[in-house]
Amino acid sequence: MADVFLSYAREDAARAEQIARGLEAAGLDVFWDNEIPPGQTWADYIEQKLTQCKALIVLWSEHSTKSQWVREEARMGRDKSVLIPVLIDNVQPPFGFGEVQAANLSNWSGGLEDAKWRRFVDAVTHFTNAAPRPAAPQPAPAPPRTVAPPQTAYAAPAAEKKKGLPVWVWVVGAVVATVVVLGAIGLMMEEQQQFVGPPNPQNPQQAAAMPQPGQNAYEQQILQRLAQVEQAFAAQGFQRIAQPVTGQLPAGQYHSWPVTLNVGGDYRIIGVCDNDCGDLDLVLYDQNNVLISQDVLADATPIVSVAPSWTGPFTVQAVMQNCTVQPCYYALVLYVRPLQ
Repeated sequence: MADVFLSYAREDAARAEQIARGLEAAGLDVFWDNEIPPGQTWADYIEQKLTQCKALIVLWSEHSTKSQWVREEARMGRDKSVLIPVLIDNVQPPFGFGEVQAANLSNWSGGLEDAKWRRFVDAVTHFTNAAPRPAAPQPAPAPPRTVAPPQTAYAAPAAEKKKGLPVWVWVVGAVVATVVVLGAIGLMMEEQQQFVGPPNPQNPQQAAAMPQPGQNAYEQQILQRLAQVEQAFAAQGFQRIAQPVTGQLPAGQYHSWPVTLNVGGDYRIIGVCDNDCGDLDLVLYDQNNVLISQDVLADATPIVSVAPSWTGPFTVQAVMQNCTVQPCYYALVLYVRPLQ
């Protein structure tokens, strides 16, 4: 069993290796996912190592703060109370990860006698030698950004497909990339998150999702690509528990999707949108319109993770923040596995 699991973005591999070698020189056993044995899937092996590690060091950088799967690994470390954040660039940790004090190695040049490095190694050594601790409570929801709380959608007429590049051109690239990343657990996304929450009720208006009967060719293509995503999640023990929701939204509008989540489940809510969509956000509210979780990074493939502490109704809100040729098509899907 490795003492330390090192989580980082692929673009930071050289710096990750430098830190891994330094920790190994201090007598620590470090896993940094460059040693997948033959005959094992990447996802299963990574998850096994995450479960076994005594400490999870996440390297926050310009690249990793944009990576959904670095944040997913960091979430697992936080939930196990084994997370040690490290800044290797002058950045702030993503929303939800700022409550743990981070070591600042942004100016570390690799010297093993550097004072900051020695303090970091001492902290990691002390951490790995400490007795196991109970899982940390989930952080309280933060004040939100300007996005409307869940409401009942008004019935809007179906818009004609916009002109521009076909949906499948973007969807193929985006979803194939998603499948690769889901298998590898290692890279994605953009800027530090902004908070999401209720806005002025007059801005924007909510748009209705298209009904699934009579789906057009573009929606069918999105659903086919989501089936590929389902294969990747199935390899990690997830099951789809609801039919995908498809629709189209102009910029500034949103769609609310009611779901029921059960205590003891580890849920993933995923959204995709077409090649004219520059930013789709996902926000999860409980039955009292309290913000539970969100992915509001400026990207077109949001993923919300949640392990509810009670069983009941929730609302997923898909917000079209940026759509250059309107309306933009999107799809939402919900997965679950037993909480581990």
